[in-house]
Amino acid sequence: MVEMEDFDGLLLQLKELNLRELLSYWILNERKKAELYEMLARKARELGLDDSAYDIFKLLSLEAIRHDRKLMSVYERTFNTKELLPVTLPSVSLAEKLEESGDVFRVLEAALRLEALAEEVYKILAGTATDEYMKAVFSYLGSTERLHRRTIESLIKEYRYGHA
Repeated sequence: MVEMEDFDGLLLQLKELNLRELLSYWILNERKKAELYEMLARKARELGLDDSAYDIFKLLSLEAIRHDRKLMSVYERTFNTKELLPVTLPSVSLAEKLEESGDVFRVLEAALRLEALAEEVYKILAGTATDEYMKAVFSYLGSTERLHRRTIESLIKEYRYGHA
């Protein structure tokens, strides 16, 4: 698992991957993001947080699932296979951090960094795209990550001021 501070180092390593490796790696990480947000939704319910926090986490989980499916579609179209390549970089899953600390606020701050990383990954993918369709898909997914980041920023502000 990559610690929050290590995202910048991971980003440098991701820039060294070829298109198939990067897509393989990121598809798996979109799946992990979906799991994380599903866990955060459950945690929001357990802690008795406002329903809006639960709804946001459920939405982010569904968005990550949609990203996974879209990336798999591009992957299969491009490489004529469903078999992802193994990539030996660490996972960006934050689920372990939530399990360890139970501190939703810390996990939200880490998720904010994760969404920023995701936006950067989509910029890299758009830059390595082999056709305009792929470039459009990656650019669109990157813009949704920016919206996810803003959503999490809003939630953090609510937590800070005690309104969630």
